[in-house]
Order: sequence, then structure tokens, then C-alpha cells
Amino acid sequence: MIFEKDFLVFQILDVLYLDQKNTKTYNTNRNFDALSFRLEADTVIEYNHKKINFSNHSIGFFPADINYTRVAHRDKLIVVHFKTFNYHSNEIQSFYPKDCEKYRLLFEEILECWQKKDTSYLYEASILLNRIFAELHREHETIHRKQSKIEASVQYIEENCYRKDFSLQTAAKKSFISETYFRKLFRQEFSVSPKQYIIQKRIRYAASLILTGYYSLEEVSNLCGYPDYKHFSVEFKKLMGVSPSRYSYHYEEPLC
Repeated sequence: MIFEKDFLVFQILDVLYLDQKNTKTYNTNRNFDALSFRLEADTVIEYNHKKINFSNHSIGFFPADINYTRVAHRDKLIVVHFKTFNYHSNEIQSFYPKDCEKYRLLFEEILECWQKKDTSYLYEASILLNRIFAELHREHETIHRKQSKIEASVQYIEENCYRKDFSLQTAAKKSFISETYFRKLFRQEFSVSPKQYIIQKRIRYAASLILTGYYSLEEVSNLCGYPDYKHFSVEFKKLMGVSPSRYSYHYEEPLC
């Protein structure tokens, strides 16, 4: 889900306010994404033999290139049209936030910013959309963690994976389960093995340290939990496509 992304690259195209009753529309050939907040709604979205109901205070993400039918007895909403460059989905997504007032204010603020079009309004609107995504990500992750059987273990990984003495066995014990069962549950929740997840976190961190120019490569290796520089170098090149010694701003974003 887009609400799971911890960082999005986007370009805002438009921000609109709609207030409609008893309408049926067919949306086809849309080459942009949309994020909406429904102030008042009794709406059904139909696509690919699926139906999603949107009611008051619901947030919806509509990816580009998805054709759908909108049937609305009432549809009062603010919608942001934008292009996303590092995310694509084939599913329309809905979310009901816990603090709907917070999102209402943010969507109203971005609408006002867009309509006024003051100097630097594109920057201001982008900041506001980033805030909306940040709040959605934070709320989604909180819900996900509370529902997770391995919440304590994941928290341990986040706080300790850069230590040289880190072990998955210790992480699993935080949730009072075996390492084998932990690996299974982790893959189910994150769609990646815990080992690969940790490697990705370490290499992302290593890349950021290298770019600061403040540390030697040996120091970076140690700070990221690798006592063996050769092992670190192999894993870095596998994910980044280039060795640590050749990595710089000229290279593309991490592959991990």
C-alpha cells in the first residue's frame, strides 16, 4: 500500500474541491495518481469486479492507469492529482484515519495553498502533501505494529541491527518465539526475510555515511555492524551495484 511507503517522490499537478450528488462517472485513461479526503460521502467505486465503499472522512488512493466507475449519492471531497515516480499499484486503496480532523485540516490547507497560488505555492503544496503522507505512514505503521505478533522483535531489530553482536535469535526471544517461527512470521509481514531486511537497512545507512565524507570505509563498515570489511564490501556492491570505494553522488539511488 502507498500508506506503507516511507518516502515518495512526486509532482503535484492539481488540487480540486468537488461537491456532487446523485452522479455516476466513468474514469478512464488517467495518467496520474490521486489522493482524496471525503468530507461527506456515500460513494461506491467499482473496478476489476471489485467494489470499495467510501463514506465520511475516508481517504482514498487512486493509482494511474486504473479505470473505474464512481457511483455517488453524495460526494464532497478534496482531491490531489499528482505523479508518483517511485511507486505504482494496480489497486485502489482506502483508509479511515483515527484523527480525521487532522487530515481534514491538512487537505483544506493544501487546497487553499493551491487556489491562492502565492509565490512558491508549488513548494508549499509539496510540503503539505509530504506531511499528509508522513501522517498516513505513521498511523499505518502504528496500527500494523499493534496487530503484529512480532512487534517487540521488530522494535529490537530497528534499535540494534547496527551492532556487531546483533543476532536474530535474540530478536526472536523478544517475542517469546523460536527463531524459525520468527523468520516465518517476519516474511509474512514484510515480504522479505529478516536477514535481507537487516542487510538493506545496514547498506542504506552505510551509503548515507559514505556520502558525508566524515568516515573512512573501515569506520563505515564497523558503524554498520560489519567487523569484516571484505564481507561488507561484497554486500554493498551486491545491493548498490558499485563498491564502497567508488560510491558517490554520481551513482543512482540504492537498489535495496
